[in-house]
Amino acid sequence: MNKTLIAAALLAGFAGAAQAQSNVTLYGIADAGFVSSKNDGQRATNGIDSGYAGGSRWGIRGSEDLGNGLKANFQLESGINIDQGTTGQSLGTTSRLFGRTAWVGLQSTSLGELRLGRQDSFAFGWFGSSINPFGNAYGQAQSQTIFGFNATGGTGDRLDNTALYMTPVFAGFQAGVGYSFNAAGAEATVASGAARTDQRVITSGLRYNNGPLAVVFTYDQRNAPDSAAAAASSDIKNYQLGATYDFGVVKAHAGYGRLQNYAFRSASEKENAYLLGLSVPFGAHALLATYQRLDNRNKNLGREDNNIDGFAIAYNYKLSKRTMVYAAASQYSDSVQYTGAAATRTGDRRELGFGIQHRF
Repeated sequence: MNKTLIAAALLAGFAGAAQAQSNVTLYGIADAGFVSSKNDGQRATNGIDSGYAGGSRWGIRGSEDLGNGLKANFQLESGINIDQGTTGQSLGTTSRLFGRTAWVGLQSTSLGELRLGRQDSFAFGWFGSSINPFGNAYGQAQSQTIFGFNATGGTGDRLDNTALYMTPVFAGFQAGVGYSFNAAGAEATVASGAARTDQRVITSGLRYNNGPLAVVFTYDQRNAPDSAAAAASSDIKNYQLGATYDFGVVKAHAGYGRLQNYAFRSASEKENAYLLGLSVPFGAHALLATYQRLDNRNKNLGREDNNIDGFAIAYNYKLSKRTMVYAAASQYSDSVQYTGAAATRTGDRRELGFGIQHRF
């Protein structure tokens, strides 16, 4: 039975009735491997982890041609913990069925695409996945270690309750903008005249991709809650600019980011993030390497600022078009907190992982 038939059967089960669909596809990634991590002040943690080189997932996507250059599209994607057989995302104590993405929309050849639902921010989807050679994977080698779009500390990676619009591609250029009515969870019910407590997010991006050059700029803003307790809070702002250039034998990667107003002692403080990387494909082999640095980290309120920097390397070997094995190592300084000598200190983190990934 091919993927299309399987996907149609799954959709029929979710909907409660079988419906004819066009271009419906079941897809996914199964990724598992051995990971060893060591934080300063702690014993090493060793074991089988899921999704080290790419989040394990399964999903369904499809489209229907409505004529006159108009299509209806949808995508439902669920994260999986291969090592435990559990779902990969949660909302508080509740597991999400489609925690990676869940949206439906319309796409016009001449007007662009509108999507409604849970989606990637442009910082995560456009910048994070393309500027860093490791994308949004490979443990601490990923962009979220340094750049400010992580879900808990920055403007957000995946956004609930989001309306997102992307233009068509013009001469290699594409722009997009989105608005989340509450980035994590349902919109809050608020009494008339009371202050809102949910956190709304604006996400936007501009990218250029033509020939060997690709450039991405994103701006995301998470609005501070309007509650009395948060009256002095400022909106979190995240700017990111990155580029890659493919020389054929090697691709060069560079990125810069600025995060403002997150857990700082004053609204004027900011974090600056930097990335330099290389990816070298040769036949079925590929080498990846990065150096990342974060200056003016202000996450430890009341203490001196701490910078983070580190490197990562990886080797990938494709056994086929859909299956690869990989090995990776990384070390970052002052990236973790631990308790020692009656005080909370910063320390280094070292990771080593190797495993297998299969795409279907």
